[in-house]
Formats: sequence, structure tokens, C-alpha cells
Amino acid sequence: MIQKEHEYIKNAKHDLQIVVIAENIRTPENVGMIMRLSEAFGVEKIYFIGEHSIDLTTKVKRASRNTYKTMDFDFVADGSNQIQKLIDVGYHAIALEITEISKSLQNLRIDAQKKILMIVGSERQGISEDLLQFCKSHYHIPMFGDNSSINVVNALSIGLFKIIEAG
Repeated sequence: MIQKEHEYIKNAKHDLQIVVIAENIRTPENVGMIMRLSEAFGVEKIYFIGEHSIDLTTKVKRASRNTYKTMDFDFVADGSNQIQKLIDVGYHAIALEITEISKSLQNLRIDAQKKILMIVGSERQGISEDLLQFCKSHYHIPMFGDNSSINVVNALSIGLFKIIEAG
């Protein structure tokens, strides 16, 4: 079997409208990989939220594998205001975070809702309480080892896959 060259691969499309909010992401590599991952999953836009958000540095560009040129994204200081605007136009906010009310991501169902706002938090603190209050749904990724968390980019990849699978 011969591996296909990139120019011959035709990716499938989905009919969901997905926006990602990434709060207080500190490392340039994670910012770039969030761009690359979001582009691969057909995300419409990424908002990098918070005081610790990073500019478009050389490390970000390198990690994004040039998707920073085609991916729609913004660096925004006021996350609450941005989330409210998206909710006002029909987005359903989903937090990918372990909380008192979170359900296993294995139970995610997307019924008629086609506008999804996926929120992920910083590498150290997760999603802030300020942003969690906007989310009607909280989901966590079940862990089976001793660790209780994974890298934000890995978590986002699992979350986006499950959203598209459920949609």
C-alpha cells in the first residue's frame, strides 16, 4: 500500500458551525497547534482570549504549519463580551473542563444544534469561572491512568472529533 500525497487527499466536510475559544493559552507552540488543529477540523474561527494570550510569533507560525495564513482568528482581551456576542447569535457554549456538573465527553449529543462554541482553558488553570458561567454544557474527557489532565491541544482534538462525530 502506498501512502497518498497531500495534493491527492480530499477531506470530508461537515455542516456544523464551530468556533473555538482558547482562554489564556501561554505557550506559542500550543497557540500554533490550536490553529493547525482547528483548520484540520473545519473550525470557522478561533478567539484567543485573555491577558496571557500570545501574539503571532515565529514559534506560533512554525507550530501552525502555515495555517495562520488561512485560519480566521483573533486575540481578544474580554472573553465574556465575546462569548455573549456568540451566544446572542445562536451558538451553544460547551466547556471542555472537569467541573462539578461535567459529563463524560462520551455522552455528548448534538441534536438540532449546529452552532457550537467549544471553550478550552489555559494549560495551568483551565477555564475561568467567568467563562464557565456562559456554558450550559460541561464535558470532561474520561481518564484511565493516574493523571487527571492532558495537554490543551490534545484535549481540544478529542473534543472537536467528538463534536463532529455527534453532529
